[in-house]
Amino acid sequence: MDSKALILTIAVLLFGGATLFVACKNMTKGFGSYNLKVLGIILVATFASLIGINHENSVTAMMGILGAIAGYLFGIKDQQ
Repeated sequence: MDSKALILTIAVLLFGGATLFVACKNMTKGFGSYNLKVLGIILVATFASLIGINHENSVTAMMGILGAIAGYLFGIKDQQ
């Protein structure tokens, strides 16, 4: 891994961690369905960014798996 990829990886991890911290701090009612969606989307976006930075050759399969997870998170319906 070259220094540019390492710097980008650290930046993405710091940004993703800060975003998760802010999202968890702003939760008022605990882990509801909307809060879990937000946390899941933040994690999927962070992991997709890391995969895009570090694995330039095998991105397609991993992005497909992360896309399926994101689709599941967006497709969760609330129980009423």
